[in-house]
Parts: sequence; structure tokens; C-alpha cells
Amino acid sequence: MPSIFETDAALDTLAATAITQTKELMAQSEKLRDRREKASRKRVARLFKDPKAIEATITLTDEVMRISSVQSSSRIFRRAAKKASLVGFGAVNALGLHFIGVLSRVVPGPIVGVVHQRVRALSKDLILASESEKLSKHLAKRATKGISLNINVLGEAVLGDHEAEQRFQSILEMMRRPEVNYISVKLSSIVAQLIIIDVDGSIDRVSEKMRILYRQAQEHGVFVNLDMEEYRDLPMTVAAFMRVLDEDEFAGMKAGIVLQAYLPESHHFFGELVTWAKARYEKSGGTIKVRLVKGANLAMERAEAELHGWSPAPYRTKSDVDASYVRLVDAALRPEHAKAVRIGIASHNLFHMTWAIEVAKSRGVLEQIDIEMLEGMANAEALAVTRAGQPVLLYAPVTRKDDFAAAVAYLVRRLDENTSDENYLKAAFDIAKNPAKFADQEQRFLKSIAERHTITTETLRHIEHGQLTGLTFENEPNADPTEPRFIASVEKAIKKVRGIKDQEIPLVVNGKEVFTKEQEEGSDPSDNGKVWYHYSVGTAADVDNAVATAKNAQAKWSVLTIEERAEILFAAATVMQKATTETIAVMSRDAGKTVAEADPEVAEAIDFARFYATTAQNFGESTPLGTILVVPPWNFPYAIPIGGVSAALAAGNTVILKP
Repeated sequence: MPSIFETDAALDTLAATAITQTKELMAQSEKLRDRREKASRKRVARLFKDPKAIEATITLTDEVMRISSVQSSSRIFRRAAKKASLVGFGAVNALGLHFIGVLSRVVPGPIVGVVHQRVRALSKDLILASESEKLSKHLAKRATKGISLNINVLGEAVLGDHEAEQRFQSILEMMRRPEVNYISVKLSSIVAQLIIIDVDGSIDRVSEKMRILYRQAQEHGVFVNLDMEEYRDLPMTVAAFMRVLDEDEFAGMKAGIVLQAYLPESHHFFGELVTWAKARYEKSGGTIKVRLVKGANLAMERAEAELHGWSPAPYRTKSDVDASYVRLVDAALRPEHAKAVRIGIASHNLFHMTWAIEVAKSRGVLEQIDIEMLEGMANAEALAVTRAGQPVLLYAPVTRKDDFAAAVAYLVRRLDENTSDENYLKAAFDIAKNPAKFADQEQRFLKSIAERHTITTETLRHIEHGQLTGLTFENEPNADPTEPRFIASVEKAIKKVRGIKDQEIPLVVNGKEVFTKEQEEGSDPSDNGKVWYHYSVGTAADVDNAVATAKNAQAKWSVLTIEERAEILFAAATVMQKATTETIAVMSRDAGKTVAEADPEVAEAIDFARFYATTAQNFGESTPLGTILVVPPWNFPYAIPIGGVSAALAAGNTVILKP
């Protein structure tokens, strides 16, 4: 999915001006930095000097703060406290952590309470209290300095409808407050169990909630911004955004959406949004805003891809992400769509920020952009930008005191993001006084400007997975629920299987189908137990025939070499692989399994066939036992029987399978 916008080489010359502007902003920021911010930056800068200190900090936030058991929490705290070094925490904090770590053995409850209070205190500038009086006071204080807030009621992806409704109501309550005029919402935090493979169904469900949000927004004068989180949410979020805003009720309203530069597909979707927004603007006058971010879920996307055997969706390097970001800026800040599409430049990288401002000036679209930063991350820089004449919008996470657990994931993500050596924010703590760090970031910036012309905008997720050749074991990748060809194939298979009315399933003995008079019913648990097939029940004679057949085949099968049996099992794995969607469809109707439950079972069955074929080469002088009976349980109707059959066959046995 390539970008519809060509890059403009004339903008490259603006890099020199951007570098000069960056130096001036840094100098001004140092003058504006107050004592509290200086102390905070000093603490964070110390952490960066000691990897163990960062590890200890993540443990304190991600583990100690989440665990309800005082004993378990205190034990984990002691483990973290041991890693507190003078380099990473400073003398007072390091000695203090070691001391209360020892003390926690005697009075664990009070110590854990102290830790909670300290973490909350240190994070209060990053995560604001959502209580009305405190938040209203902070909003007013920011407004006096020309800074607005984009409120994000923190909440990660929810698992149940009850939790989703609680999150949703907390957002609606926030929108009703007179001091709030801008809010960000993640659809995965207000709609439970989004099933990405059910594209239309998921869009229908999120659209219902979006209509309520937009009505509230129109009533109270609040701008709603749809946040983007996981790669799999991207097509659905964009589709729902356009669908609902195309409805007559919302045709003239302003609304926003986020695109993440670390995903190549964002370029395609930006083009799609621009084309649609221009037509909508001409028709109704409604405008949209696209908030451009680099993306903060890189580690999660990579881990998930590795777990499932997929190609990771994001760009592979930070320099590629930076090149993608400035390419999006190049595409976004253009007079031909400036009236229909407002742009949020959301980055703490002053080089990229100032370059975007210079691009906007050169194209006469300075009024098209908003400069956006994170609350509490660079207060002096935000103030310096506003004093330079450019209003700033701060992305401000908020949470209730009794729901601080929702804030932990945000804290950990920010900490992980900012501790990367390539990240500008890590360098930002002393870049103004460190010429080497400035030069390094300057070169990274110039590289991104040059490479934006050549950075790919084609998908990195939906590429062919190269299978190892020969009889070598490799885990079968799970099917990708974001892959259009898989979605189409599984939908077709499910429709076909759902069309079966009353199928008769025979016994199979010695390669021949045997239909018996006695039959049992096969029902559909997802359709109130409706019968959709009958299967034959073997007689004693059928059992004797099966045993005799297996014994007769024993000599011929066991005489095959291990390599020959392995080739047959690998061929069987290929057959199973090609029938994946059909098998999923049958399991969904016969066992009531979802696609997400059935697909890994198919992959596991394929793994069993290849695994036992491969490990059979280590059997040495072992000899077959003879005929093996495999009787699997009902709840894993595919993987477990295939595992039993494959193991027995690989060892040279014959098998009777009783499903």
C-alpha cells in the first residue's frame, strides 16, 4: 500500500534552519527550567547511567504497584532495592531504598504503602489526578501560559463489557466538565473483545460507542481524538472514524485520529483519510485532524509477532521510523488539503518539530498545525515553544487515585520508550550542554530528512514467511487475523461448513468408508445444540477389522527407514497446512471454538507432525511397540489426536484413532 504523496526535495534545505531554531529553543528552555523540573531531570538522567537502576524502577512500577498481596509485593520490592546503586539513584535514594528494603522484612505493610506513595508522588507530573478540583486547577494554570491539554482517561484494552462500560462512563463524565474541551479515546478501552477478523462486526460495535461520544462532544463543545494503539486496530479505527463522521448527524463536526509513523501502512491510510476528508469538507464543511506520532508500542508489536511467528508490523530501526515521520510531515503540510485536514505534530524531538514548523511556513500553512507534547515530560521546552509564538497542546493522562493500576502500564511504556539509546528524549536531558550528544542527534535528524525520499511505505507485516527446506523443524506460524487473504479464506470456509445440513460421517478402516446402522448425533454448540451431522458407531466386528488391518500393516510400516517415515509426516503437515481454514471452520461449528482458539490448535497439530518426524532421528536402537490406540479428549479435537498419531507413526507403530 504505497503513499499517494511524492516527497518534495526542496524541503531538504530547511534542515539547516531547523537546526538553528533547535539550538535557540534549547537555550531558551534552559533559561525557563524551574528548580522542580531540574531536580526531576537530574533524577531521570541518573537512571540512564545504570541499566540496573532502570530495571529496578520498572520492577517498582510494573510489579510492586500492581500486586495486591503485601507479602509478595514486599518480597519483590526487596529484590528491586538490592539493585539501587549510587550511580543510578543518588546517595540518599539508594541508601534509603536499601534501608527500607531491610525494614520491609519486619513491617512489610507500611513499607509497601510508603513505596506506593513515593511512586505516585514522583509520577504526579506525568499522570494527573482526574478528581475535578485538582484537574481544573491544573488546566487553568496551564492556560495562563498558553498551553492547552488533551485529556486521556487512562485505561488499557479491556476484557469484559462491565469494565468497558465503566471506562466509557468515566470518559463521558470527563467530557461533561466545563473546563475540558479536548479528549483522547482508545476504542479498545471502551469496547471489549474486539475481534479483528470480524471486521464489519467490530466496526459496528465501536461505531455505536462513537456515536454516543460524538453526540456528547457536540453538546459540550469537546474535541474527540481517537488514539491508535495496536497495529491490528489501524484499519478498523480508520474505517469506523470515516463511517460515523459521514453520517448526517456528524457531517459538519470536527474530530481527530492518530496515525503512527512506525507503521508503513500509516502512509496509505493518511492518503485515504485526506481524499475522504477533502470530499467531506466540500460537502458539509466538516474537518478532521490527524495527530502524527512515532508510536510507543514497538516492543509489544515485536514480541507479539515473534510469539505468533509473524513478520513484525513496525519498521525495523529507529532511523526508519524517523524517516517515516518526516515523510508523513512532508505529505501532511500541504495547501491543497490544509482546510480539510489539520495536523498535530506530536514529537519531543526539537529537530523534527522545528523542521515541521519551517515546512508549514514555506508552504503557507502554519495555521494548519498544532504542536503537541506529553504532559510533564518537557515543561520548559513546551513553554519555550509557546513564547516563540506557537501554541502547544499537551497530551495529559489522568487517573483516579483508586485506579492507579491503569497508570502503571503507561508509566512502564514511557520508561521503556525513553531509555532507548536512539531515542531523542534520552539525549534531551543533557543535550544542550553536551556537544557530542547534540551532534549525534543532529546527524540522526539529517539522515531522516534524506531517507524520507526512499523509505518504504509497503507493508512489512504481510510478507511471505520463508519456510525452512528439508526435514527441519520450525514452528508453524499462526494465521494472521489482519491478513486480508486469510480473512477472506476463513470466512468462505465458515460459510461453506455452516451450509452443511445433515452430513453422514463413516468409519474409515483400511482406507474404506464404512457406514453403520447405529449412528450418533453431532451438534453445534454455538447454535443451541442443533444437529448438523451423524456419525457411524463401529460394531465389534468393525473393531476387530481395524485391529487386524493395523497388525497386518505393521511389518510394512516399521520396515521403512526413519527418514522415509519423516518424509510422510512432513507431507501430512503440508496437507494440514493447506486445509487450515477448512479445519478452523469445522472446529468452530463442531466444538464452538473461535478462530482465535482454533487456529493455534491447527498450527500445533502441524508442529506435532514435524516435531515427531524430526526427533525420530534420535530414537537410536528403539523398536516399535506394535499397534497404538489413540483416544483424545473432546476439547482439543485436532492437536492432541495428531500429536498422538504422529508420535506413534514416527516410532514405527501403526495407529487406530478413535476421535
